[in-house]
Amino acid sequence: MSIEALHSMHSLEGRHVSVTLRDGSRIDDCRLVSAHRPGAQTVWLFVDGIDVFLPVAAIAACSDGAPD
Repeated sequence: MSIEALHSMHSLEGRHVSVTLRDGSRIDDCRLVSAHRPGAQTVWLFVDGIDVFLPVAAIAACSDGAPD
């Protein structure tokens, strides 16, 4: 994921998103709690009632998901 794409994730914080992982799998209709921050190597998602921390390196793309 490019630096520009990481920065654009900040505008999606608090929204439902779809995340595509580098292995081709997807996480749909999850909430992006916190995008990448300097010094942090993870992105914080809320998926089916569970906090999930994904390594930034595992993410290929993140896009706006279901409307809030």
